[in-house]
Amino acid sequence: MSVLFDQLRISDDGKRMYIGIHVNKAEYFDNIYLDRLTIIPADKVSETSPHLPSSDYIYNKVFEGNQKEADLVLLPTDFNEKFVKTDFSHDLFFVYVKVKGTPDPCTPCTLDEEITLGVTFDENLLYQKVMQFTKSLTDDCNIPVAFTDFILLWNAFKASVETEHYIPAIKYWNMLFGMDAEGIPYGAYDKNSGVIHKLCGCHG
Repeated sequence: MSVLFDQLRISDDGKRMYIGIHVNKAEYFDNIYLDRLTIIPADKVSETSPHLPSSDYIYNKVFEGNQKEADLVLLPTDFNEKFVKTDFSHDLFFVYVKVKGTPDPCTPCTLDEEITLGVTFDENLLYQKVMQFTKSLTDDCNIPVAFTDFILLWNAFKASVETEHYIPAIKYWNMLFGMDAEGIPYGAYDKNSGVIHKLCGCHG
């Protein structure tokens, strides 16, 4: 990749997004520089990703000069009017980094792409769900079937992101952490029934 993420995460309180990036330091990229960083929410990602979106973004930064690295700490107020939330705890975010310049002619074809894409969300959502299940295990020593479903969905989400299958990744994330039309979170654990609300249609 032409750009590497040093960090891409949401703070523990969900109020800040940390982004650290740098241009690959291999000689192939001596004449490559940061050009633009754009963030869009998952509901604006299309099948054409990872092409850089020209609209529907909630944050956009253009890098001036020949900048090789950047460290950003973003607040919800740094985003444009399309982002109406007060924290980063309710969305899956896609961070696009575009470079400019001319790569070495000998750059391997898998490394010369102009766009690098990263994905982040508030991982406290994950920890909270896991702790709900852990408490159930402590209470009755039984493994809820819904916990198995949750683990399978989480691994499906991770595998989709790692293999750049972003549309399935969004589907799995919504099944894990999104809300239905009634405002009830998918994955809401009912300790009395031992199931997750509308998780995957298998056991809840």
